[in-house]
Amino acid sequence: MEEGKRKREEYSDSEQRSRSRARRRRRLAAQAAALRSENGAVEVAAREAVGRCAAVDAENELLRAREAELAARLRSLIDLQQAQRMHEATPSSPPPPPRPSTSVDLNH
Repeated sequence: MEEGKRKREEYSDSEQRSRSRARRRRRLAAQAAALRSENGAVEVAAREAVGRCAAVDAENELLRAREAELAARLRSLIDLQQAQRMHEATPSSPPPPPRPSTSVDLNH
């Protein structure tokens, strides 16, 4: 009888180990599926971020070009303003020479 009991226990232990391995495989398969799904979401987010970075880079390039245009225009306006001030400060015709003073002494 001991032999039968021992064989049943061995069979039971073997079945228990088998069920445990099956549970572990199912758990790992579910975990792998969840990780694949998460990886897919991360890939999508990364592609979107790369797209946004490219758009920002393009916009920055346009803004740098616009900044260069505006800086050149500002320099031109400053030069024009300085030339205008210099022109206003320069008399258009020389002042008339001073008149000699002629004093007439009527008492003589």
